[in-house]
Amino acid sequence: MIEQPNLPDPQVYLRPSEASRYIGISTSKLAKLRLRHNRSEGPAFVKLSGCVLYRRQDLDEWLSRNLVKA
Repeated sequence: MIEQPNLPDPQVYLRPSEASRYIGISTSKLAKLRLRHNRSEGPAFVKLSGCVLYRRQDLDEWLSRNLVKA
């Protein structure tokens, strides 16, 4: 048996359409948050060869940072 390298779990990474559904905002708003002048306001993302991916952990952290307490 050939041992497989330790690859990240593919379920942890979401495409923008999946990420927008996960956090409940539109894909358009998510795209606007990726613009250079808005990046400090949006969740962290990965960009590889033009492909944008979001880690679920980063989306959860972003939601927590934007929590408004009563």
